[in-house]
Amino acid sequence: MVTGETDPTAFEGTLLIGWDGERVHWIAKDGHGISDHGVDSEIGTLTELSRRFASASAIKLSLLRPVCSLMPAAVAEGIESHVLDLHHGPHDEALTSRTFLSDRLGEGLALIESGHFGSEDVFLKAFPLGQWASSTLAAIESGMNEVRTGARAHTVHIDLAHGRALMMRFDADALRWCSVTQDVAGDGILYHVVNSFHREGLDPTAVQCRVVFSGGITEDAPVVQQFKRFFETVELDAAHAELGESALLMHLVK
Repeated sequence: MVTGETDPTAFEGTLLIGWDGERVHWIAKDGHGISDHGVDSEIGTLTELSRRFASASAIKLSLLRPVCSLMPAAVAEGIESHVLDLHHGPHDEALTSRTFLSDRLGEGLALIESGHFGSEDVFLKAFPLGQWASSTLAAIESGMNEVRTGARAHTVHIDLAHGRALMMRFDADALRWCSVTQDVAGDGILYHVVNSFHREGLDPTAVQCRVVFSGGITEDAPVVQQFKRFFETVELDAAHAELGESALLMHLVK
């Protein structure tokens, strides 16, 4: 729920807004840090947020952990929807895709996200100056920056939310695998991560690997204990832990 009495003329920072398909996540960040944040189940809260943060200097909009595909930017243009259909099956015709580009991961990379709004984009109607960005791609870039300065041969990042997880695996030089899954019950996440190693002929129990969880997760969560049986180093990302599932948006702040 949107709370507080922020003076609409006082906030001059960045407003981050995420949509997970069911709830609106928002974070107000200024030069002093995070001034406020919240989660609301009513999409109508966008109108109230647009009034409350009318003087924001930047507004970034993002889907949280959407179905997506990665491919070289040089071949992505014009075939985005076909790539999504090939990788994930037919999509909802009422929604569309967006492509986000990065030059921070070697040669140009395109991330194609499914589930975006078309002409009836309620987010842009509420925030005409808002810009859609990919928190998934930003998280990949952040993960790559981290492993380039680390000493581990492999790093796995898992950003967990209710009913969905974003999984990324890096070696010391590149992103090796990225996937979003709704298979979060039982050992679903562990299965997908272990399988990503096996597909490259690697034994995950025999390589030096650090696993980092973020999002809606606690130290005593069953999935953390599952991973500790396979991997020597398993930890929770302390950065912005108070934001829970909304913390993924913070990767958009460069």
